[in-house]
Amino acid sequence: MIVRKIRAYVEIPVSPTDLKHSVRYAMTITNISLSGCFVKLDQGLELGTPLSFSLPLQGGETLHFWGSVARQQDAPHGYGIIFNAMTEEERRELALLIADSHEVMDL
Repeated sequence: MIVRKIRAYVEIPVSPTDLKHSVRYAMTITNISLSGCFVKLDQGLELGTPLSFSLPLQGGETLHFWGSVARQQDAPHGYGIIFNAMTEEERRELALLIADSHEVMDL
């Protein structure tokens, strides 16, 4: 049996910027993977809205993400964000964050 972590279930507040309208939002990341994340947000966003945000890490480091709204969900209200670009270092740091979570999937 191979155990692989595919997603971290978290509660991380972030303040992304809507790159299209130069608006900042307050939202909470509730899960994150190497390809994207789900965020709880009360404001309405259009599909395709480009966002950028930083994710604080232990030790004072931060990960910077650029993505766009890929889907909307009603309950709980939020949005699926797909990451558009990530450096290899950022991808490695995100993989470590996911690996440190307590959620696993048996393959």
